[in-house]
Amino acid sequence: MNKKFYYFILSFALAISVSQKVHSQTNPDWQLIGLTPAGYNIVDGVEALFQINICNGKDIIYVKFINHNTYSVKVEWVDAVFTEEQKWVNKDDVADKKTLTIPANGEVKGKCANSSTEDLKKEGNMNKELVVYMKNFVADKKDFKLYSASYFKVIAVK
Repeated sequence: MNKKFYYFILSFALAISVSQKVHSQTNPDWQLIGLTPAGYNIVDGVEALFQINICNGKDIIYVKFINHNTYSVKVEWVDAVFTEEQKWVNKDDVADKKTLTIPANGEVKGKCANSSTEDLKKEGNMNKELVVYMKNFVADKKDFKLYSASYFKVIAVK
């Protein structure tokens, strides 16, 4: 009876450890951006996500917004990063506020392009607001834990 109990515990522990997900610092999957105190990533019909990646040798945070509304919206936000030290680092100056218009049922997202304006135009990516350089918030990528917005507002475009 004792051996069966130990085998059961060992099997249970093994099953639990195998089923746990490991989160990487460089995550090519889109992750939710907590926009509300409860952590929801949808506000007034606009869904927000982020992705950690590397572009031109630099650690980048890409932001993606999906407008689920049947009308265009303007979103305003201020970037914020939560560190491994459990501290928020945000850019709260008026000049740091970002604004972008998203068409009805549309999606906008940051993507890698060369840094020159001409290359951005060629790529069709004029949404440089959706590309955040991690070095502007943390000295080392290992210090990064989570991206969010310290301010987020959705305005219907008439």
